[in-house]
Amino acid sequence: MLKHAENQAVIRKYANRRLYDTSASRYVTIDDLSMMVKDNIDFRVVDATNGQDITRVTLIQIILENESEGHGLLPISVLRQLIQVYGDRMEPIVSRYLERTMDAFFNHQGSAEDALGASLDNILSSANTPNDDHLRLIRTEFDQLKAKLDRLG
Repeated sequence: MLKHAENQAVIRKYANRRLYDTSASRYVTIDDLSMMVKDNIDFRVVDATNGQDITRVTLIQIILENESEGHGLLPISVLRQLIQVYGDRMEPIVSRYLERTMDAFFNHQGSAEDALGASLDNILSSANTPNDDHLRLIRTEFDQLKAKLDRLG
């Protein structure tokens, strides 16, 4: 049996595909669940008929809907590689790698954005310099930004 946090919302999915948020006592949509994820609200989805945890499948459904709307976050090559790993002995390793990589990305996202912003500010503040100097400054700023991002990764 899976352990769940006490403050975790429970969403029940019924046979008619309707989703019911038991903590808010209301029906919700896939879009509502997507917003809950973006708002960092923890939830799990259970099949109302048998109690099976179907959170993973529901989250994949949210990704599928986003991708079908043209967002294209996942390149075809990555999707093919993920499919190749399913059932392979490397599956648990790739799963842990993806989780750690995403955690690192979000943990360092603010630092990367700050570094990029500072570099762009420096470039924009020197826009009055002659073209050769401006190009040299952009290259220097780009190299410094790349070095900062490399240190974060």
